[in-house]
Amino acid sequence: MNSYHKIITEVTFYIILGIAIAITASHAKGRSFGQNVHRAYEPASILLDINLQKDTLSLFLSISPEAANTITKLPLHSLAQYLKEFTPLVRLPEEAECRQTQKQFLVEPVNMPYLKAESLSANSSPKEISGYLEYECQNPENLSHFKFLGFEAIPDLKHTSVWLISENWQSKQQLSQEQREVQLKKEQDMTDFLLDFFND
Repeated sequence: MNSYHKIITEVTFYIILGIAIAITASHAKGRSFGQNVHRAYEPASILLDINLQKDTLSLFLSISPEAANTITKLPLHSLAQYLKEFTPLVRLPEEAECRQTQKQFLVEPVNMPYLKAESLSANSSPKEISGYLEYECQNPENLSHFKFLGFEAIPDLKHTSVWLISENWQSKQQLSQEQREVQLKKEQDMTDFLLDFFND
């Protein structure tokens, strides 16, 4: 009876141990999957870098090959030409009195410094769209925001990641079908307002 009890105890121990190992492995896989999802690139997204210096507003647009394949059926060169002809791509405040001085969209090889140049031929290297827009504004103090019209130009576009650098502010913003406005100036909070008020 003792040996029978001992066998049952050992079998139970190994069953519990096996279950514990299976749960731990499953949890590790789930955690790894979660991390991959967190780092995953949103394919229906494009990048918009903005530089605001004095009276000049510059916008740099980047569309990866994955994003281009997700948001449109147009070939890259056709999409670049379409975006170049789409007017306007941004709507600026009228009181800022801005005029567009430059606009270009090019299809270029993806910048991948970790790949050796000789390993990629001109035909096999992946391509991306790079766009550049520049505006000169008569009243830049009124240039507080603008509306990005890329969502009208490309209806399947889901997100635009914005990185803004100006003379006195930097910010990251996320645009979507619902939120299409880019803030170009930091909104003054109550502390700044009171400091300005009492300094005057």
